[in-house]
Amino acid sequence: MPLEHLPRWIQLAMFALACNAGMVNTLGLLMLLHQSISHMTGNVSLIAIHLWQHDFAQVLFIVAVIVSFVLGAFYSGYILGNARFSLNQRYGIPLVCVALCIGLCWLFTPYFPRYALLWACVAMGMQNAMVSHYQGAIIRTTHLSGVLTDLGLVLGYFFRGLAVEKRRVTLHLAILLGFISGGLLATMSYQYLHYHAFLLPALSSAVLSLIYWLHYWKQNSA
Repeated sequence: MPLEHLPRWIQLAMFALACNAGMVNTLGLLMLLHQSISHMTGNVSLIAIHLWQHDFAQVLFIVAVIVSFVLGAFYSGYILGNARFSLNQRYGIPLVCVALCIGLCWLFTPYFPRYALLWACVAMGMQNAMVSHYQGAIIRTTHLSGVLTDLGLVLGYFFRGLAVEKRRVTLHLAILLGFISGGLLATMSYQYLHYHAFLLPALSSAVLSLIYWLHYWKQNSA
């Protein structure tokens, strides 16, 4: 299904969400046990590795990481009831929850880093499940496997001489650039703020929630 239109604000929203995930995941890799937070494929592979090495304590921890991500997606699904993008959805609620979960990660990091990481995983699961589809396009804002696959497909279509859907490419590029930008911002801020850098994605989520609620109330009071 082709994208009929792609407003600029949707591009900015996807960029901002991907930037948020890029910050959280990069901080997890830099600080919290060098553990991926926002995508689970590698974590499932680690389960197999640690099972073979009989490191069952690590297996249990990575299972907890994956379950935390799933729980975040569960909360989002329960709150919204639909993964298709619509301005009638109350995205402000899961965004506030994402901010709170990242805030709890920041709070517990100096004392219980493994426990802190689980809150970050809940946040990323919740964010990733907020919007899964927009006019037929599959959207994931916390990892890039699908984005890079779609961009590769588009390149293949282009060199084959087939029509390329530019709006879909623009959407995926916004997510890719957002994730990279978030990673760069997290890396730079970590040099000065250390674990306090988690406050940046927490604040970003809170600001996105506030912007959404202002728009929601304005639209529904008109």
